[in-house]
This record gives sequence, C-alpha cells and structure tokens, in this order.
Amino acid sequence: MNVAGGRTLKSRFLQRPVPDAVFELASEYVSGIRVSRRRRSVQARVILPVDRGTYVSSFDRPNIADGVSLGERVEEMKERLRLSSGMVALLIPEPCLRVLVLAVDAIPEAQAERDSFVRWRVAKQMPVLPDDLRLDYAVSSGTQPRKVVAALAREAVVREYEAAFETAGLNVGAVTVPSLSLFNVADGPAGGSSLLLNIEEDHLSLLAVMDGDCVLYRQKNISPAATSDGNIGQVITEVENTLHFLEDKEKKKMERIWIRLGALNEAPEILPRLKAALTLPLRTIDEAVDEDWGVREKALLAPLLGQLP
Repeated sequence: MNVAGGRTLKSRFLQRPVPDAVFELASEYVSGIRVSRRRRSVQARVILPVDRGTYVSSFDRPNIADGVSLGERVEEMKERLRLSSGMVALLIPEPCLRVLVLAVDAIPEAQAERDSFVRWRVAKQMPVLPDDLRLDYAVSSGTQPRKVVAALAREAVVREYEAAFETAGLNVGAVTVPSLSLFNVADGPAGGSSLLLNIEEDHLSLLAVMDGDCVLYRQKNISPAATSDGNIGQVITEVENTLHFLEDKEKKKMERIWIRLGALNEAPEILPRLKAALTLPLRTIDEAVDEDWGVREKALLAPLLGQLP
C-alpha cells in the first residue's frame, strides 16, 4: 500500500517510483492510464463499465465474485492502453481499507521500534486485528502532536486484486485507495486547510488536511440514490458533522472543500445542491487536473494522477 503524505511528511511512501500505468477499480467501472516514465505524463487513458457484482468491496470478506469478468476487463484495458507489461499502481475500493489518523506526542526514531509503536497504537483503536494484516503508515514532522496516517488492509483482500493484474502480466508496485491518492492532486501538500470529499456510487470518504498534514479521515456508506437521484441529505449531514468535529478538536476552521464526484452516472443536481447547502468555498477536483480532458474524465481519472510523483 501507499499512504498519502504532504511535503512535511518523511516516509518511504513518499518516494513513489513512477509506474508504467495506474488502474482504479471503482464499484461501477475500471479505469487506467499509461504513463511515460521519462516525461511523467499520461500517454493513454481508458474508462470501462463493469458488471455489477463482479467485485464487492469489503475489509474482511472476499471481494472478487467473478474473476473471469474482471480478468477480461483488465485485458481490455491493457489492449486499449497498448500496455504489455510493467510495474503498475493500483487503486482499490475505499471500503477495502481502514485508515486511521493518530496523534502522538513522541515516536521512536529506530524503524523497528517505530513499526512496533504504530502497530500498538493501531491495536488500541482496533483491538481485534486480522492475522494477515497489511499495515503501512506515514509520520508528519510538523508541530506537536505529530500525526501518523496508518492504512490497514487484509493481505487476503489485497492479494485478490493484485492477482487479477499479475495474471495479466503486470507487476503491482503500490496499492492504495482514491482518497489518499487525491491528496496529491488537490492542494493538501501546499498548505492551508482543506476537506477533501470523495463521493462514489455507494460510499463517501472525507480527508481533512491542515498545513500539509492529514488530520482526519472518515468513510461512510451511502445510498446509491445519493448519486443517481441527487438525494444528498446524508452527504451534507456527514460533511457538516465533520466540519463541526474538526473545529471543536483542532480549534481551526477549514478554508475550502474539494469535491470529487466519482460515480459513473451522477445526478447533475448534486453539485448545485452541495454548493447551496455548504457555506465553505467549494472547488471541484477537475480544477486541479492539468489535462486537456472533459470535466467528467478529469473527475473520474483524478485519483490515478495522484500516483505520479
């Protein structure tokens, strides 16, 4: 996995090698970009729908129900991207991971002791950890208390997704989720205080950034009606509750909200309703994508761009 971090974070996860391609598996579609390592630019892109039920995202249960169908989609993406092999980064559905933001007054310098410390702190919040836990983390170097962003997944779940691409002859070099990758696309690393709202067909994630550091992560299931019918009351409630919580805990207000609408077929009234209901300035993630694409393509492919150092 790889964990988001801004310019103030010192972590091996920041030194991402440039992949040959980046793929995302969303609930309704798969997408991919082929990358020029030398230019660090996108050479080709693809977005394909997937049959509902091909995979069902879960932290602790098997995800892929139709490996044949997924394999066909992977091969089709390879063909359209003109990609035969290489190292790829993979974005899996948000509910496959648990992301914790921990505040610590001190942290060991030695790597082995630091690893043990982070695992101990994670266990305090999740007392029953799976035997096949895969854990990655990044540590801020800012003012006290320092922040540890820990991403947790089950090895069995991650391997399901990795295997689908390895069977197609691709080497998976990094696995993460859209919200952590979007951090690198929006202005989180540049400073300021932003709330990154990622809305997908059946879930949303909220990532709060203050002065370049992640300070809060939340993930919630939502009704598909929120994205298909524009019934976004639950989304507004979650955002408002998160903003109130941050103001009480961090004693600081957010300056803006970044929104990424990641559903394949979104209701056109979602964005106007969000703008009408929320008081903070709203920016859509396509504003941060410097590519000559349509607005919807920019929104759907933005998380993939976050994997390009």
